[in-house]
Amino acid sequence: MFGFKQSKNVLFLFLFFFVFLIALQPSLADVSNMRLNTDFTTELQNEEMIWVSPVDSNIVMAVWRDFRLGFRKVALGVSTDGGYTWVDSLLTGGVYLRYSDPAIWCDRFGNFYPLAMNFSWSSYGECNLALWKTTDSGTSWLGPWYAVHDTVNEYLEDKEFMTIDRTSGTYDGNIYICWARFPTPTRIMLVRSTDGGVNWSDTLVVGSPDEVEGFSSGQFSFPLVDAYGNVYVVWQGYIEINETRYNCQRMVKSTDGGQSFTYPSDVIMINNEIWQAPGGINIFNMCAMDADITNGPYRGNIYLAVPNGATPEPNSPSDIIFIKSTDGGDSWSEPLRINDEPEDLPIYQFHPWMVVNQEGVIIVFFYDQRNDPPQYRKFDSYISFSFDGGETFTTNYRVSDVSSDPGDALKNIDRDDSYQPPISPSATLRPLAGLLGEYIGVSAYYDRIHCVWTDTRDGNQNVYYSNFTIPLLPPRIYSPEDEIYVSDNPLDFRWAACGFFNEVHYDLEISTDSEFVSVDLTYSDIDTNFFSITPPSSEITYFWRIKAFKVADPLQNQYSVTRSFTVDLTTPYIPELIFPVDSSVVSDSMPEFFWSEVLLLTRGEISAPIFYTLQISTDSTFTSEPEQFEYTDIYTSSFEIPEPLPDFKTYFWRVQANDEAENKSGWQDHPFQFSMEAHICGDVDDDWDIDLSDVIYLANYYLKGGDPPPDPISRGNANGDEVINLSDVIYLANFYLKGGPSPHDCGNYSQ
Repeated sequence: MFGFKQSKNVLFLFLFFFVFLIALQPSLADVSNMRLNTDFTTELQNEEMIWVSPVDSNIVMAVWRDFRLGFRKVALGVSTDGGYTWVDSLLTGGVYLRYSDPAIWCDRFGNFYPLAMNFSWSSYGECNLALWKTTDSGTSWLGPWYAVHDTVNEYLEDKEFMTIDRTSGTYDGNIYICWARFPTPTRIMLVRSTDGGVNWSDTLVVGSPDEVEGFSSGQFSFPLVDAYGNVYVVWQGYIEINETRYNCQRMVKSTDGGQSFTYPSDVIMINNEIWQAPGGINIFNMCAMDADITNGPYRGNIYLAVPNGATPEPNSPSDIIFIKSTDGGDSWSEPLRINDEPEDLPIYQFHPWMVVNQEGVIIVFFYDQRNDPPQYRKFDSYISFSFDGGETFTTNYRVSDVSSDPGDALKNIDRDDSYQPPISPSATLRPLAGLLGEYIGVSAYYDRIHCVWTDTRDGNQNVYYSNFTIPLLPPRIYSPEDEIYVSDNPLDFRWAACGFFNEVHYDLEISTDSEFVSVDLTYSDIDTNFFSITPPSSEITYFWRIKAFKVADPLQNQYSVTRSFTVDLTTPYIPELIFPVDSSVVSDSMPEFFWSEVLLLTRGEISAPIFYTLQISTDSTFTSEPEQFEYTDIYTSSFEIPEPLPDFKTYFWRVQANDEAENKSGWQDHPFQFSMEAHICGDVDDDWDIDLSDVIYLANYYLKGGDPPPDPISRGNANGDEVINLSDVIYLANFYLKGGPSPHDCGNYSQ
């Protein structure tokens, strides 16, 4: 018995001491910004990609395009201590001297696979896609093996990306590579390997459809494997609707391990094709994708981020937009804007990359020019996270700690191989694949993030790297908008999830003091990112904010920006109807309506702005039948309707006053009534024009008893004496043939 107690005490002391030692260990320090390429040249480095091993977070590898020798090569960076120190070297062993378009991937066992386009400068079409492999964290290498090896100088294989099935399913370990094959018509190609990259299938055309031709038929293809082993390829292309081309992202899907694919579908229409950001940075509608293959609540989701014009106007600034599919690509969500700067600023975001970590967190990394007003020319790298399956994205987090000047990206541009396979006839004018390359990279091991990007802080292009733990960020507010008016209707608050709901909770604080020296209302320990309240009853302005805090340590917290709302509980007065007057006859088919203005001064010190709703109906009870017209959000006390009312009918009209707090007045007890008899005086034949045919029509009717008479008869009363006779014929002929006075009551008519 004693011995048993002694054993328990010893075990307890051992565990206590072990936990104590763990507590003394420092947490992983962040690598803020570190240069990876170790050359001492001022040559270019760009087009980065990075992966961290899923079985050993100490092993991190990155690739990038590297001009340190004066021409295109691909460099590989290897870290064996989690990204704190690196060794970089150039890939070798290919058939040709030059390399470009690097990519890298890792399978679920921690084997790394660098991939590059290997090509000859001497002849168009002498190129292949070369793959290397390491099974021992970079100590030794296998390959290169050739996924594609062109020997007939016929094609140029461009912008290859890869993915590996990591699902443990039927096609686990399959490697898929897709790319654009030139020359025109461009086609999106795919090959697959089922033995770790040693052998490859024949090339398979997966897009675009045969009827789509030209350089724009496809570029920047991206492969993806979902949680169930389905393979997707998405690329930048276009569709034709009524002989008009529209930019879009197109997609095909395979359910048999990449052996066959569906006909291309349209994933998302693009506002416009973006080309260049300030500073001469070429940018593209190139998407980044990933899938949730975890066992979490969002397993099976497919995610896509793509730069898109903020508006359909040409030369519009670009946003990073996000969509998702929860049904295997059959349907997609409405676009969600990831970047969080004010929407009215002319700021460009571009070159997104995406990864989903082992816990289902969506991570999107991108370039952003927000920190250089008013030109918005210098660029930084930013990142954003989604903890709720892409429903919301966090406040954007700046990764680069120095802004880069794009003017420093063009140093030493003169070299012997500035040729880049074009995606359009004019693209040959763009040097070196879009100035900064066309992509950057991000990878993650749980909440540890690894980023690589092109940086010009040193006066030329270099590869910079950062690693850090996902921080607790200030809550990003989605709704309500700032400075709104509210009544006693429920007020809904929504913000971005700052972490998983079992790890991060929230407080909603409301105060009459914008500095929150005192807090009037607090709703505590909210375990979601949505909350609804009944507004306070005092008609004053309130300020509110969201506090996010770690459940395990509430002292780790962040506050959102402060927003305000104003309570207005006063119902607007009912407007008085003015014109058209009651029981009148209206001859203008698009009449202008007038009513009395409801003044804010009559509604108290706190008054929400007033707007009006106008209803016109052939039914005095204003049901939806038979004909009813409604015009909303009218901020003046008059309104000219935009389309003609049908003629020769009796109408009723009424107006309601609304305010921005959602208070509404009643309707008038007695709607006004008017009859519509719209016509142009002198337009005898009712073709909405006065010409010779009207003179002949009226003369034929009056002099020869022609049939039918003008309808209504007043159309023929040109001189206004309420009698149709020879003087009307002469009057109308004089107006049309000699420029005489206009027909009666038609002074605003011009021939």
